[in-house]
Amino acid sequence: MLEPQQLQQWANKWQGKRVLVVGDLMLDEYIVGVAERISPEAPVPVILCERRTYGAGGAANTALNLISLGAKVVVCGVVGDDWAGEKLRQILSESGADITGILIDPNRPTTLKTRIVAQTQQVARVDVESRASLNGSMETSLRGVSRELGRECHAVIVSDYAKGVTSQGLLSGLRELKGQTLLTAGPKPKNIHHFAGFDYLSLNRSEAMASVNGAVSFFEAGKQLSLQLEVQGLVITLGGDGCALFSGGEQLAQLPALRVQVYDVAGAGDTFLAALTLGLVAGCDFVDAAKVATVAAAAVVRKVGVATTTVDEMLHLLKGAI
Repeated sequence: MLEPQQLQQWANKWQGKRVLVVGDLMLDEYIVGVAERISPEAPVPVILCERRTYGAGGAANTALNLISLGAKVVVCGVVGDDWAGEKLRQILSESGADITGILIDPNRPTTLKTRIVAQTQQVARVDVESRASLNGSMETSLRGVSRELGRECHAVIVSDYAKGVTSQGLLSGLRELKGQTLLTAGPKPKNIHHFAGFDYLSLNRSEAMASVNGAVSFFEAGKQLSLQLEVQGLVITLGGDGCALFSGGEQLAQLPALRVQVYDVAGAGDTFLAALTLGLVAGCDFVDAAKVATVAAAAVVRKVGVATTTVDEMLHLLKGAI
């Protein structure tokens, strides 16, 4: 069990550290209302909208988690020339993020996930997105901007959702920062081999299994990936079973999860990666940084919707668990 005073000491060290977040930026929209009747047009409920709310998703959620924990954040990615892109930039800017690294591509939409909720139950989700790779000039611009911004940061986090932003060229440019800036990422299976040579990676169980053909267990997947990708450390998050840590083809540890009431796991992976990175920036070793991340993830799954946490919430949770 992580001691609260140790968490506080590390948190003091990461306050104000500068982190660049690169990846697939998304806007979350919630249409909340009441199901009044069944539509005469089709056997579906008619929802009377009572309110609409907006939040940051994908890499943007990783950025908000870092800010909530006390870091200074620069965001780098691509949005469309549309209202959703403007809204997302507004949310990030008002939260304190530096958005100078967000590029506008008029040829693709901002990724938008609209959730329709009636009587607290999600009844549908509508996604607007492009999964196509960025065009050559946009990829070149993003690579140059992210590399220059990363030089001024203590860490770079790549939040990959396989929406076309994370490319081999982009990651090659970021790898040039290795040795002077910590490189961490949450890759998707289709792109995972582009992340070879990063410092630390974090995947969930299903992503790890999908990343290794023929893997019969996450243990096998973790060992193979940590060796093949030549990373310092790889985490496989296991939900209620905690997380497993790998390095150099061997398992280092398996950490239990904090037992909490789980309301929503959406965005927990972003929180885990953000806290893991800040722990490493603060000087934690790999295992202790994963313990910090486990507490942060436990704090956000207690909340409904994509959420963030604070150091105070993490300390309160830890003190209650002792």
